[in-house]
Amino acid sequence: MMKMRKEVISGIMLITIGSITGILGMIYGKMNVLNLGLSGIILGGIVLAIKSEDYVKRSSLETIVEALQEETKKIVRDLGLEGNAIYIPPTENLPHGAIFIPLYRDYDIDLARISYDTPFLTEVSSENQMGLIIGSSAVNLLKKFEEHLEGEITSVGEAESASSSVLKALELAESVYIEDVGDSFEVYVEPKNIEFCKRNVKDCRQVACPICASILLALAKGSGELIESESFEIVNKRVRIKAKKLGGAEKWM
Repeated sequence: MMKMRKEVISGIMLITIGSITGILGMIYGKMNVLNLGLSGIILGGIVLAIKSEDYVKRSSLETIVEALQEETKKIVRDLGLEGNAIYIPPTENLPHGAIFIPLYRDYDIDLARISYDTPFLTEVSSENQMGLIIGSSAVNLLKKFEEHLEGEITSVGEAESASSSVLKALELAESVYIEDVGDSFEVYVEPKNIEFCKRNVKDCRQVACPICASILLALAKGSGELIESESFEIVNKRVRIKAKKLGGAEKWM
């Protein structure tokens, strides 16, 4: 219990310090300070959002994740990011995959320039390649999926089965169903707390919670394609996600 409290306090401190640092970086136009702040927020979210062997109660987890989402959404608004989140499968620069939020809806992606070392990508040939890179707590949940499989996710079926089993075991979701519909995927998630989703669904196309983000990241890895989260909506007790296929990494190198 004491160790869990230390982790919670550490996570909250990282998010708080990261938020202040990021805001100062924006005010004074210091990109390295902004990147440091974003890294602090992401690291704090990882500490808080993942259930480890020390067990974080689901109600506490949801409260913490919601606070993290609010901070991330504020950064997205302050940076004026317009694009939907794009989920990137593992590449040489991004061995665990990543989430990229483009500056503009009419975006281009230069995967060769994207790395974990530069959360806000600006040094590119055109503005439509700029955006925010998030390693996120979703990467850590993806690792849990692969621990369950005892190997890497290599197919859409494995992404579906592993995410469903692990999220159910962690008491975060009842089920996950993925349907291939040609040029896109439709993902159906039945979360434990649909009210949490109802409060946040309007922003999920850019800032999804770690639950849905981890599923989409697993789907990107399993399919070998970049995917764009086009829409999220509540259908009865499930969240329906439409994710557009964008092609493999070689298309964007």
